[in-house]
Amino acid sequence: MGDMTAQAAIRPRPQTWDLVVRPRTALVRSTVLSIVFSAVPLAVALVWVSFPFRLWALMATVVAVLAVVVGAVAVRIGTAYVGVDATSVAVHGVLSRTKQLDRACVDRVVLVERAALDRSVRELLAFAEDGTYLFRMRSDVWGRSGQDRVVEELGTTVLQEPRALSAREIAERWPTSRAWFERRGPVIGVGLAAVVLVGALLAVETAGLLAR
Repeated sequence: MGDMTAQAAIRPRPQTWDLVVRPRTALVRSTVLSIVFSAVPLAVALVWVSFPFRLWALMATVVAVLAVVVGAVAVRIGTAYVGVDATSVAVHGVLSRTKQLDRACVDRVVLVERAALDRSVRELLAFAEDGTYLFRMRSDVWGRSGQDRVVEELGTTVLQEPRALSAREIAERWPTSRAWFERRGPVIGVGLAAVVLVGALLAVETAGLLAR
């Protein structure tokens, strides 16, 4: 009985990585500050304005949904990582699903500068031997040093694009590398949600003007 109890108490150890890269500290800090100084006052203002018109329940529901979404993103940023060991690569992104890949599948890495209005962002795109897209790392999330550490750890072929490309050019050249939130459907959905929210706010304001 003693042996059986000892065996049952043994639990598998969590996976350890030879390399772990996490989002930039500045990104985590700016996200927290944005929530504290922007989202929270806006939520309070929405509920407060809706009280005289008996719409506080609707506004409170909207605020609660937004709070859940923002909280989920904040938690995701805090737990995101890219892990590499001798046999596998795991990408636990901020807004993308977690990917667990066989390290041997990573045949090459492409580094390309994405032109932006204020500064360029370096994209790391990993591909299999047959050209299948595997994962992506953006320097504004993971940092250039984080990208360099992953490239060094993988030790695979590195291709550097000679010139900066726009977001559209990157999407046209490597269409499968686009994240879900960069595709047309989700963008339209977010736009419709924003229209509904703005419409609700305008309805509250109109009701207030008519009541006066």
